[in-house]
Amino acid sequence: MEANKRFSQFVPARLVAAREAQGLTLTDLEEIVGISHQSISNYEKGKKSPSYETLDKLSSTLAVPVTYFYKPIAVENNSVVFFRSKSMATQKSKNVHANKVVNMQEIYNYLDQYLNFPALDIPRFIERENYIPTDFNDIDHMASDLRKHWGLGAGPISNMVLLLEKKGAVVSRSPSTTYSIDACSIIGEGGRPFILLSDDKTSARSRFDIAHELGHIVLHSKLKKTEFNKKEVYKLIEKEANRFASSFLLPSSSFGTEVVSTSIDHLISLKNRWKVSIQMMAYTANALGVFSDYQHIYIRQKLAKDNMLKSEPLDKELPFEEPSMLKQAVEAIVENRLKTKQDFVSDLCLPRQLIEEITNVRPGYFHNDDTGKVIQLTFR
Repeated sequence: MEANKRFSQFVPARLVAAREAQGLTLTDLEEIVGISHQSISNYEKGKKSPSYETLDKLSSTLAVPVTYFYKPIAVENNSVVFFRSKSMATQKSKNVHANKVVNMQEIYNYLDQYLNFPALDIPRFIERENYIPTDFNDIDHMASDLRKHWGLGAGPISNMVLLLEKKGAVVSRSPSTTYSIDACSIIGEGGRPFILLSDDKTSARSRFDIAHELGHIVLHSKLKKTEFNKKEVYKLIEKEANRFASSFLLPSSSFGTEVVSTSIDHLISLKNRWKVSIQMMAYTANALGVFSDYQHIYIRQKLAKDNMLKSEPLDKELPFEEPSMLKQAVEAIVENRLKTKQDFVSDLCLPRQLIEEITNVRPGYFHNDDTGKVIQLTFR
């Protein structure tokens, strides 16, 4: 009876989310499934409910279970989504990732019923709702204060992903090569951050991405959504997050004293220690006054001449930092038989591959349930 009641009514917002998650417009969907633009629009606005046959077509096209369209909305997609995106990123690509962050929250909320996750320990240094520019020197002090708060000292951070997971952030990776999004984040219920990173970046650049998102969390999480619709304001917000990331990863008190040469070999050795790209180290050294503008330009020209702007030395050698918290949670629940793998898929009403992707379990983890293939036999 409870199950029937739970899945008894079509939820229009689910169709919108499933369509946007695939990067499709109403016209795109119309052409693929052969259902009129007007009909799909009516379904999304709640003016009509699709037949099961129509839902089956939509389910196949949008790669979600039919039950997805009947699952009540528990996580509202109305918070500010911070995007670290390339200039060519479209609104369509942002919708894809915004919906994926919502899926992250749904999966976390499901796991949270069974496990205690790390307590949230990420301070908010700025509480303003309206944007006022923050001086870069003040941002540097905030980055230093956060390091002190977390007892990190002034040396290199061994693993940024693990650090933020221990401090209460939920982190995941997602393929985003075709969507021009480096990373995005959102502040969920109770102030818990959800950070989605691209999986097509180098380790060094990915570390900067997550530090950039941390900058948004500590500097901009209280801003009203309308502030982000102002183009000039958004540019300044991005610059502030970049400055925070740079200062947090490369503190002036330590990194600034280690930069003694503009030679690429010296910068490579520093990259091996600090796990940050050569370009970012050169930018930071220039911001600290260690490198002059001329020296900064020289390094960029040298990298360009040697074809190192897109692929730097050590990019393939530095280990990638993989999220582990959601993966450990899934495996703990399955191993302790609180839920089966099939239960996860049935309860979440999300595609198996998407759940695997977000929780970082091995590909195919939810495509089989090993317990169902084992026949218990005993000797006579």
